[in-house]
Amino acid sequence: MVNRKVAVLRADASSSIGVGHVMRSLSLGEALIDEGFGVELVSCGLAPSLQSLAASCGIEVVELTCAPRSSEDAQFVLTRNADIVVVDGYEFSREFFAALELSDTPFAVIDDNAETNAKSPNAVINQNPHASAPMYAHLQGNPKLLLGLQYAMVRREVREVAAMNLPTREGEVFVAMGGADFLGLTAPIVEALAETGLPIRVAVGHANTQREQVQKLADQFGHVTLIEQHDYVSSLASAHVAVLAAGSSLWEACAVGAPSIGLVVADNQFASANAAAKLGFTRMVDCRVIFNMDAVMREVQQCILGGTSAMRGAALSAGVANGASKAASELGAIA
Repeated sequence: MVNRKVAVLRADASSSIGVGHVMRSLSLGEALIDEGFGVELVSCGLAPSLQSLAASCGIEVVELTCAPRSSEDAQFVLTRNADIVVVDGYEFSREFFAALELSDTPFAVIDDNAETNAKSPNAVINQNPHASAPMYAHLQGNPKLLLGLQYAMVRREVREVAAMNLPTREGEVFVAMGGADFLGLTAPIVEALAETGLPIRVAVGHANTQREQVQKLADQFGHVTLIEQHDYVSSLASAHVAVLAAGSSLWEACAVGAPSIGLVVADNQFASANAAAKLGFTRMVDCRVIFNMDAVMREVQQCILGGTSAMRGAALSAGVANGASKAASELGAIA
């Protein structure tokens, strides 16, 4: 019997950092399993809902038992005897990566804006459309660079729904402000949209604290529907337009051909959302300094009244659906 190779994913999620790092790690993990790996996710205090999601993907969750993102954290990861380690997060210290670099275990970093503290990773995955090789010219050891939307890490469920070509619910708006929505935008956006009379479906993420408020709006307005997570992707795919936090949700919308309005709520989202807007499958609203509800409503109205066929075509032509599989195949060659 041949032992499977093991990939260890290292990512965290919380109400302050969101759940995007864990979600795209799980997407990559699914693809690594398809490549024949056994996959573990090492994480600190992962919410039960995310633990259940990982289990449904066939990924074992291992609870971190030391100070997160420290050199001790790296040593803990190395005790898992991985054939490759994949790290996703902005706050992993230089000491963390130094410990990995002293080992013989190959490792990859998932990055967005060349902000990693790693000096010599074996590979870098940057799924964003603005990613380019010069961003990583400072890294040592000639790492393999997996850059651009061709490596966008979307879940298997997204790929399956994309293949269904679901019909569009004309005039319907889908709202999802990420797993955490730390600015608390979900309820205000839903309330403003509800006043227009447009049918609305809204998803509340794993770490979002506004579920009760959104449920009250759904009870108040008959055309507002609070959906469960198992209906997320199909609701996204069939929406006339989706109002989304400008993180990994943009690539999921792109994969299923859903025109989107990406709300930039953090500095690390701006470059990728701006590049996506230039490609034509999303409209960007910058909410970093001040949240402008009028701007969001204006973009929604333009999408509903002006048509979204060009945006839908741009999304489908981007070809992001198989990015996780491509990344996993490349990592398999390194392990």
